[in-house]
Formats: sequence, structure tokens, C-alpha cells
Amino acid sequence: MRRLLAAALAAILLASGCTPSPDEQPAPDQSPTAASTEPPSHLPAATSALNTLAKALSAKDVSEVKMTTDPAAAQEELETIFAGMDGIYPTFEAGELTYEGEDAVGALKVHYPLGVDGWEYGAPATFTHQDGQWVLKWAPTVVHPELTADTRLRYSQAEARRGPINDNTGLALVEERPLYEVGLDKARLTEAEWPTVAGQLATLMTVDVEAYKTKVLGAGPRAFVIAKTVPQTEIPAEVADVPGLHVREITAVLGPSASFAASLLGTVGEPTAEMIEKSDGKLTVNDRVGRSGLQARYDEKLRGVPMIKVDLVSRPAPEGASPAPTPMEPRALFQQDESVSEGIDLSLDRDLQTKAEEVLSAQPGLATLVVINLADGGLLAAAQSPAGGTYPHATFGKFAPGSTFKVVSSLAMMRHGITPSSTVQCPATLAVDTYTFGNYSGYGHTGAISLTEAFKYSCNTAFVGGADKVTNEQLHAAAGSLGVGTDYDAGFTSNFGTVAPNNRIDRAASMIGQGQVTMSPLGMAGVAASVGAGRTVIPWLVKGQQAKPTAAPLTAAEAQNLQTMMKATVDSGTAQSLKGKMLGAKTGTAQFGPTGAQQTHAWMIAYNETVAVSAFVEVGDSGGTTAAPLILALFS
Repeated sequence: MRRLLAAALAAILLASGCTPSPDEQPAPDQSPTAASTEPPSHLPAATSALNTLAKALSAKDVSEVKMTTDPAAAQEELETIFAGMDGIYPTFEAGELTYEGEDAVGALKVHYPLGVDGWEYGAPATFTHQDGQWVLKWAPTVVHPELTADTRLRYSQAEARRGPINDNTGLALVEERPLYEVGLDKARLTEAEWPTVAGQLATLMTVDVEAYKTKVLGAGPRAFVIAKTVPQTEIPAEVADVPGLHVREITAVLGPSASFAASLLGTVGEPTAEMIEKSDGKLTVNDRVGRSGLQARYDEKLRGVPMIKVDLVSRPAPEGASPAPTPMEPRALFQQDESVSEGIDLSLDRDLQTKAEEVLSAQPGLATLVVINLADGGLLAAAQSPAGGTYPHATFGKFAPGSTFKVVSSLAMMRHGITPSSTVQCPATLAVDTYTFGNYSGYGHTGAISLTEAFKYSCNTAFVGGADKVTNEQLHAAAGSLGVGTDYDAGFTSNFGTVAPNNRIDRAASMIGQGQVTMSPLGMAGVAASVGAGRTVIPWLVKGQQAKPTAAPLTAAEAQNLQTMMKATVDSGTAQSLKGKMLGAKTGTAQFGPTGAQQTHAWMIAYNETVAVSAFVEVGDSGGTTAAPLILALFS
């Protein structure tokens, strides 16, 4: 609920007396002067003076405004009035003028960019005509009609408790929790004690001793210097004996660990200058907002509406005043009440995500694991190795998918009438225009073989040969039926790949997951999920934000044929290491980098009765030797 505790001034009211008795009626030429919207005939309009004042106030500088008092003193008072507003300042707009005698009263429209709806009111500005010009009768009321020479404005804000991000059981993965800043209050120590005590506290809090000493010595003489911010359970009891110790409680938005699903969940912090500028006054440096990931995407919902208040309070007593005046009780002029923030519910499985991160924790270089629930397409885990940092490689990366893309190519070819048992040609090499394609080193199943054999042994030339029977549009359509190649807004940072070959060689390369085709680990896990579930699957993460496929659906017969070939790959092909853990799979390698210094991506996509998974290693050997062990470790 939002309350405005200062009513907007609809008009500036002028003082008027009671109606005089008949005996007191003035003579016709002595009638009182009535307020008018037109200036007296002998005076000019005060419009220019009011406009000048509004511009000066908006610019926070009235030192050049013509007024009856010292403009420098008025400027100082203006700064005093706003000293407690944390930099929040209104705009002033000139309104109507009324005239009475030698005075003109202008209505100022005052607007603050506060809260959801802002704060607006009217304030009076009185001018008098002197020496041929209108001059301002300065008073604090030009800022707010209730201000006096003894009062000022004070801003305060209290954040709404940030909404939780829940796992697939409804329990909070991320929520506000208390933390404690443990440090030294230098004001309680002598200068000689600073280095010794800093070393003592650093040792107890297990932080770099020399670095903390440097930090303490470099801070001001009365500074609170934080050594470490930790949960209460991580504060050693021995710190109570450290001289000058200070422990301050704060709240922070935390997950199960600092790294848990960090690329998905995102971070919370102060808004950037750009975010503040684009917020139309809704954000200030006092706010905390989502800076990345889901925290940023759903920030408005998670953040809620903070309590914002502007009070009328006493000005500081003049230095040396005796006796010191009693401060007035603060009185709210504006208040926006805190609203209850909302949480979001995810498909993420806490235990599976944790295990996936553990599996990847010792992996050198970039590697990812993505798991999708076959029953509903929910994303159960999206983990990446420490080398990936917080960039969402698992869901948004763009990599050549290599032979895992032969699932898509097979569907495109089968839509031209061939079946898993149809015969295809697998020569050692195959030239397409000016480029010659070959199979991977050590490949030994050449000649006339079935499509299933070409798939399970991963014959490149068989699929390159199929490019002449598949148009660019048909390859893109097959990808769409498996959930990729189309840009979906799935409610989180996600990339479903690009399938847009631009010539005959590129289409041939795309058939084996090279050329211009790119995919994310999420997208390729979705391909495996579509085959395993027997329908087009678009992975989702946030409940209520499921994307719907726009391509022609994967048919039951098509899914069954793809399942046949992926099962054969596990039973007797390049994914035999997954036997007993997965029902169907496809390996993949893809070369990348400059000619002469190329490296290899290693892929494995697979599914069992309940989930589909992709394992990706940016620099590896092969899918069977480099990526498959990650899946085995995850499901062991």
C-alpha cells in the first residue's frame, strides 16, 4: 500500500477576513483589493520571475535569484533542507500566479522521483514588486509548504525482504539470510596496536595476514575495517578476546554455496549508474537489485517495493546553542509502504545440481553437464567447471556440436524416405565442390552400411553424402522438431542454437555438426530429451515461463527410429561405456580454432527412462573417452 502523507496543494489560498458589518463597509473608492489572476494595470506579469525561480530550484542553485534577502544565505538554507535526502532532489515547475496589491503568489509544482508513483505537491512562492522588478520573498515554504526555518527534510528507506528462488520441491535455494562482518574498530585501539591486533584477527579468521594489516593501516583512524563476512557459525569463539573487535550483522542474498548454479541464479548488488538512469527515478544507490541471471530477469518480482519515507525533522542545533533546543518528533510527509515480494519456483533439482558441480569441480578447462527431466522438460541441472566462471556456458554457450548433430541430420534424411535399416554409402573421403571431407582417425566401417551403422559408428561421409538430398530449409525444420535452431524465450538465459547453412559445402559440414551450425549444451540436451520423450522438448527452468515449440512436432514414428539408432550406439557403437546407465546416446567431436592449431570439442548426449543429459568438454579427445566419464560419474 502506498500512502501520500502530504496532500497536493490544489491552489495557493490567500488570507481573507470575515465579511464586515454594514457600519464597517468602506466607501466605494476604499474597497479591499481582491486576489486576481491578472496583474494590476500598473505592474507587469510575474511569470518570468516564477519561471526563473523554478529553473533555479531545479538546478539546486538560487544564488542568482533576485530576492529580498541575501541569495547566498538562501542557497545555504536550501542545501541544509536537502542535506538528509541522500542526494534525492525534486524538479520544480512553474504553475499559476495570483496577484494582490504589490505582491504576486506563484504556485510551484514539485515532483520527486520516489517510489512507484512518485511524490508530487504544490508549494507557494511569494514575490513583491520593488524597484521596477519582481523579487522573491525567500522562505523554506518554496520547497515544501510545511517547512520552517527550524526544519528540514530527511529520506529513509527499508528494503522489502527479497523473494526466494525455490527448487523443484518448493524449498528456497536462494533467500535473504543473516551474515556477520567481523573486523576491527580502529577508534577503540591505539595506533601502536593496529598492526599486532590486525595480525591476530586475520589469523583467527583465516585471511591473508599481511594483506589485512595493509588494509587496516591504510584505513582512517576511526574506520571499521572488515576482515571477513561469514555466517555466525563460522565466527571462532576466540575472536571475542581480540581488542577492538566489532561484529556487525547484515543481510545477504545467498544460495547453498557461493558457486551453486551461479551462472543461472545470478547475483544481487547495487544498481549501476546506467540502471539508475534508465529507472526513471525508481532506483537509487540505496537499492539492491538483480545484476545477472534469474535475479536480474525477475528482479521486479523478487525485489518487491521498499518502504520509502520522507520526514519533516529538526535542523541541527546551531553550534554553541545553549540550551540546546529539543528536536521535534519526526513527521512523515511522504511514505510508500513496503510490499511483500514474490518468489519464483524452478525445475532445478538441488541434489543433482550439487553432484554435477562436484563432478566438474576438478575438471581442467571448461566443461558442462546439463540434465533435463523427460516427463515435463524441466531443467534439473546446468553445471559448469570452475574455469567457466559465472558466464552461462552451459545454457547460453555457442559451440560446434560435432557428430551429436547427426541426430538432427538423421531426422532430415529419414523425412526423405530412408529408415534406420536403409543402406547408405560410407567412403573414406567425399569431395563436395572444393572441399574433401573424411572420417575421424582410425574409423574402420566404410562401404555400404545401414544408416544405423553409420550413426552408431559415426561415419561422417555418409551424412555428408546425405546433404544433397536435404535442403537448408529441411535441415532447419528437422532441428526445430528436436527443439533447436529457433530462438525461444524460455524465461532464462538460454541459447537453442543456429542452423543456417549458406552454401553446399556449409550444408554438408552442418550435417556433421561443423560449419556454421552452433549449439549450446542446453540445446543438445534438449535434442536428447526430445528423442527420449518421443516429442519436441523445449527445456524450461522457471515455472510459468515455459516456451512452446513452433516447429512441426516430432512424430512418434520419427522418435522411435531415432531411439533405435541411439540405442544401437549404446549397445554396440561409440557410447558403449554408458551401457547400464543410459538407453540411448550419441558421441560427438568437433574441431575448432585456426587452421594448423585446431583443437577438439568432446560431446556426449544421452537419455535413460527419466532424464536426458549432455556432457561437453571444450578441449578434449573424443566423446567416448572425455565426455562420457562425466555422465558416468554423475549417475554413479
